[in-house]
Amino acid sequence: MTRKLIIASSSLLALTALSGCGSSGVFDRDRPDEFAVGRAAPLAVPQDLSTLPAPQPGAARPQDGDSKAAVLEAMFGAPKQ
Repeated sequence: MTRKLIIASSSLLALTALSGCGSSGVFDRDRPDEFAVGRAAPLAVPQDLSTLPAPQPGAARPQDGDSKAAVLEAMFGAPKQ
C-alpha cells in the first residue's frame, strides 16, 4: 500500500514539475529585443529659462540626432578630424 502511494505521488510530482516545460500559456509569448532599445537624450535645464529660443512650429527638435550615427559613434568612437 505504501509503495503504491509513493509511486503515485512521485509520478504526480514529476508530471507537475514537467508541466512547466510546455510551450503554451503565459511562457509562450513574444519577448522584446533588448538590443533594439534606443537611448534618449539626457535632460538638461538651462540656468536662465528666458535665454531659450522661441519654438518654431514644424521645426526639427535640436536634441534629436541621427540614431544610426549615434550607434556608430558608440561602437567605434567619434570620427577623427
